[in-house]
Amino acid sequence: MKARLVMVGIGSGAIQLGLWSLYAAKSGMKIVLAEVDAGKVGAIRKNGNRYSINIAHYDRIEGVTVGPVEIYNPGIPSERRRIVAALSVANDIVTAVPAVSIYETGGVGNLLREGLSSRDPKRPAAVYASENQVGAARILEKLVFPEGRPACIRFLDTVIERMGGPHFDRAFIGKLGLKRLTRGSLEAFLVEDFDRIVVEAHRIKGGFRSGFARFQAVREIGVYEERKLYGHNAVHSLLGFLGKMKGYRYMSQYGGDPDFGLVGVDALRYETGGWFKPKYAKSGEETATEAGYEVWVEGLCRRIVNPYLYDLVDRVARDPGRKLAWDDRLAGVMRNALAAGIVPRRYALGVAAGIILTGSKAETKRTALSRLAGMWNKGDRRTEGKLLTLVGTAHDAVRGWSGRGSLYAHLEKTRYFNSHAG
Repeated sequence: MKARLVMVGIGSGAIQLGLWSLYAAKSGMKIVLAEVDAGKVGAIRKNGNRYSINIAHYDRIEGVTVGPVEIYNPGIPSERRRIVAALSVANDIVTAVPAVSIYETGGVGNLLREGLSSRDPKRPAAVYASENQVGAARILEKLVFPEGRPACIRFLDTVIERMGGPHFDRAFIGKLGLKRLTRGSLEAFLVEDFDRIVVEAHRIKGGFRSGFARFQAVREIGVYEERKLYGHNAVHSLLGFLGKMKGYRYMSQYGGDPDFGLVGVDALRYETGGWFKPKYAKSGEETATEAGYEVWVEGLCRRIVNPYLYDLVDRVARDPGRKLAWDDRLAGVMRNALAAGIVPRRYALGVAAGIILTGSKAETKRTALSRLAGMWNKGDRRTEGKLLTLVGTAHDAVRGWSGRGSLYAHLEKTRYFNSHAG
């Protein structure tokens, strides 16, 4: 009889609990979670070492309970030792924390170093970085093993396009009959029915066995990382910022809104797809073909407006400073588009909306652009100047619209798409 496979998850947010641990449980793995939130650790333990999530299908919401799991706080020495022991024998190890900076500031790197340094070289393992950043696994690997990793361990980037998150509104939770995380929890997790995880194809020595059977292993992970960051994430932020200006609470309110297609979907098709497909045409990946990319666009857009998902606009538009940064989604997709000779006017609207939302009502365009330039101070003055010109024109358009009626109709009326900016 084969030994039971072990998964260790670091972090316990929507991705960890609603995806990794859920499917680890379905495959019969032993699940060990590391979480610094003492309240969440205690709540899951008091709940019989189980937690619940809610899965949004296209026709219903399904409540699911996961467990039993083991959950420990790495800040408590006796519990840390249990996590380290689990890391020394785990097959699949998953980090799912808010940002790669927490690898160091939150002690993730140190915890992994303790657990992995003493591993038997005959026990191979995979460490999956689930943080939403290109190259996260390389960052984590260098932090854990600056002198070089053991041959039996691989750090792998992942691309996870699942949407959804926690809800705290008691009336909303009650109205939909959502299962709370635990009996004593305030929040209920609502995530979409989506389990496709793209990972780097790997060759781990020693007969590695994974407990996850639904991975899509790809040769060129960069294709999927850029599609996620400069496609999914970029259009999500564009629609999220505009959605806040429209007064939307949920992304599903875009269903039937012509701006969703004429601004959002067209941004994906032309301002991302226009450079993405040629760039990766020779990669051999289906998603870079004309047909494959269109299937992805249609599928993603259907998922965004899923009426059972209730994805909060505030969640999508959170942390605008990070999302407006030079190396992040919106500026990144605009730079790629410009380099390919495409003028990214739709994504410029997203940047303009984001900078307007983070400023005062009395802030002038000049001040707003100056503030954005301060965020973008990367030394690439020529490209930065072109982007600021585009955002300046978009700023005028968004200010003139201010969330009233159809944005696209306003853009057509003001001949925004005929602008020579950029």
